[in-house]
Amino acid sequence: MRHLSIVSVLIGLVLAAPLPAQVPQLINYQGRVAVGGVNFTGSGQFAFALVDTTGATTFWSNDGTSAAGSQPTTAVSLTVTNGLYSVLLGDTTLTNMTAIPASVFSNTDVRLRVWFNDGTHGFQLLTPDQRIAAVGYAIMAGNVPDGSITSAKIAAGAVTSSNIASGAVGSSQLAAGSVGSTQLAAGAAAANLAASGQAGVPSGGTILSATENAALVSAGYVRIGTIATSDNWRQRLNGTPPSTRGLFTGVWTGAEMIIWGGFGTSGLLNDGGRYNPAADTWVSVTTTGAPTARESHTAVWTGTEMIVWGGSENTSLLNDGGRYNPATDSWIAITTTGAPTPRALHTVVWTGTEMIVWGGASSSSLNDGSRYNPGAGAWTAVATTGAPTARSSHTAVWTGTEMIIWGGYSGSSPLNDGGRYNPAAGTWTAVTTTGAPTARFSHTAVWTGTEMIIWGGFGGSSSLNDGCRYNPGSGTWIAVTTASAPAARYNHTAVWTGTEMITWGGGGNSGVLNDGDRYNPAADTWVAVTTTGAPTARDGHTAVWTGSEMIIWGGFNGSRYLNDTWSYTPGRVMVLYEKL
Repeated sequence: MRHLSIVSVLIGLVLAAPLPAQVPQLINYQGRVAVGGVNFTGSGQFAFALVDTTGATTFWSNDGTSAAGSQPTTAVSLTVTNGLYSVLLGDTTLTNMTAIPASVFSNTDVRLRVWFNDGTHGFQLLTPDQRIAAVGYAIMAGNVPDGSITSAKIAAGAVTSSNIASGAVGSSQLAAGSVGSTQLAAGAAAANLAASGQAGVPSGGTILSATENAALVSAGYVRIGTIATSDNWRQRLNGTPPSTRGLFTGVWTGAEMIIWGGFGTSGLLNDGGRYNPAADTWVSVTTTGAPTARESHTAVWTGTEMIVWGGSENTSLLNDGGRYNPATDSWIAITTTGAPTPRALHTVVWTGTEMIVWGGASSSSLNDGSRYNPGAGAWTAVATTGAPTARSSHTAVWTGTEMIIWGGYSGSSPLNDGGRYNPAAGTWTAVTTTGAPTARFSHTAVWTGTEMIIWGGFGGSSSLNDGCRYNPGSGTWIAVTTASAPAARYNHTAVWTGTEMITWGGGGNSGVLNDGDRYNPAADTWVAVTTTGAPTARDGHTAVWTGSEMIIWGGFNGSRYLNDTWSYTPGRVMVLYEKL
């Protein structure tokens, strides 16, 4: 299973050429599923993605959220009879199904990846991925490249003026280079281009690579301009959000942000709310059957449920929790049989089938944990042999096969080491400290699909504004540039957009902050997030990435708790081309 990464800031192409004749963007797929060796019958939840031969690149997924071969966030409900099911992939009349772009089949090897949930055991990856045969590639018939039908394909004299309607032959019907200076009267092209206002190619920095630009030019396209949008903050004022609070949890479901628990002006809380940014609405989370009030707990999203666990209840620590289903607005208690000991300031990751709890603090720091399987409703201990030293306020990411633990605080010292836990093998592997960031806690970590990025945090005497990228494939660290990096901070937030890490807010050496930056690991560069119209300074807030914007909610501004809702949309650049 692979963890979800989200689509990011775009550099897009607007191609000013007529669309080809429409061909249904559908693939008819039939499959078989069995549970425990018995053919399944009933309503099943399926997630689909078209990936490359390695499974590391996603070309399409049913809801558009998959990246690097990860499981899509939302599923398609299908009826299964005696193990058999069928689906029209790309049928937008189905809930949570997006169209399949014809461009997917410009790739020579496309494979279908399927996840299945029988409603009891959670989502399972069905293996192996199925290669798409020639029928799927027929979609490309509706996207025949302009200019591919040349004179070599047409008999002499077959096409005359009597066979062509007036105006039927335009720029998109001519092969690249087929009309040159010898075919045009002197000055004819310049006069017509000038009249259309499309003669100029803008100067300035190249947004596309030289190779990409050359490919478009050779296909007969001319760059005619760019459209740039600026960063934008917007306060979301509709609906009634949960009460003010900090030390709560927030998860993104693919359609909603769910806030729960924490500490507010009236004390500990066991309520929350669901925010839908598309509709700009808040819906309260029921307290019927909810876990007891708490702070410094954890929460993960499974694809259908939010699982809350652990935390602090005044002077007591907790080792219980609950599973919240937003579709039914209901809670199911989590068993404490086999659960880890009570703790707070621990970490959790979701593997696709299990929640892994590790570390945290009780009377002292801890270096143990357990795996909770909601399908079986049972806990399994995490091996302690080879595990990192005890710690709290550390970070954890899920890579698709491993949980990586790094940093944190133990006793009186911050840490700069960690470990990789493989639940399939039940083993730990140490993370090298060679080239690692300096020791810290209350930092952030994001998973990019290939690397873990550590940034910021508190080093024991001051906050930090540096970090590193860890590649588990090579087992090496690469420093993150500090040129133009944000000011030092801890207890901030960081989200991964698919191409950038966006950091925002947190506590600095001189107080709470309301700024941030976007870090691009491919270029190793930082770009400041605008502060124009930004939320007030805060830490202890939450941030989620929706696929197109970052949602900020709640937190503490240094004197009071907050419950305001904000969205941040990064600036984009669209490059305009026209086919001549």
